[in-house]
Amino acid sequence: MENKSFKIYSDCLDITKRLKEIDRGYFVVFNLKRKKLELHNSLQSDDTFCLTIPYNTLDERTISLALKTRKEKQDELFEEIEAENEKNLKAQCRKILNEAEGRLYDC
Repeated sequence: MENKSFKIYSDCLDITKRLKEIDRGYFVVFNLKRKKLELHNSLQSDDTFCLTIPYNTLDERTISLALKTRKEKQDELFEEIEAENEKNLKAQCRKILNEAEGRLYDC
């Protein structure tokens, strides 16, 4: 089956228009195979795909996501990801230690 996508030219909240204000190359498509909205940029050299929009509708969250994931913000985004990974790792370690401690007292 061919991977068909349909470009979304307008929407009731003008999200597509507001995305163009952020970057004139941005456009939104609906990927029929994946049944997902996607953000693309026609100004990228090889592939236009930027990200899959994790929401079923276009709304303010899409604008926030587009702003958050801009190339200019990559260092900030990587730091945020690293901090979240560190927090998750510490939580996992605490859970493992608590389970091990509980088993130790059961013996």
